[in-house]
Amino acid sequence: MIKIGIIGPNKIYGANIDERKRLIDNIAEIIAKSNNEIVLTADKESLLEHFGKKYVEFGGKKVWLVIPTQEESHKDYLNIEIGEIIDCRDWDIQANEFNRQCDIFICIGFAWGAMKEIACAQYFNKKKIYILKEFISAELPRELNFLVEYINIKDLKKIF
Repeated sequence: MIKIGIIGPNKIYGANIDERKRLIDNIAEIIAKSNNEIVLTADKESLLEHFGKKYVEFGGKKVWLVIPTQEESHKDYLNIEIGEIIDCRDWDIQANEFNRQCDIFICIGFAWGAMKEIACAQYFNKKKIYILKEFISAELPRELNFLVEYINIKDLKKIF
């Protein structure tokens, strides 16, 4: 059993939200059936929250949430009901703690928070990062791709 970090945007811009959710449903089912656990940091009413809920709905084993509990405002915008909390103290070290908790990463789109988590995973405590092609408009520059592998959703079944 491994912990899979799910990284990506909480909100999307310039894409069809319903189509994105259908793709996420497929990924959540594949990962739930793999008997692996997931780690995420999900805003309320977000794509990452949707992922976590679908993973549980499909019989997923366990959801871990890396959040800074010392900042009381997290209760206003993070969904803390979908999993067990791992406290990272504050936002400055969230990506580091996220990295420590995960064995590999699945990226379902680029966002600034996801970029911080990708950078951390390639620099500190190095982890494999699978970036799903269906969720990105372009690949990262070649110089940044030493632990990154671009795959299609259908390839997830081969990995898990």
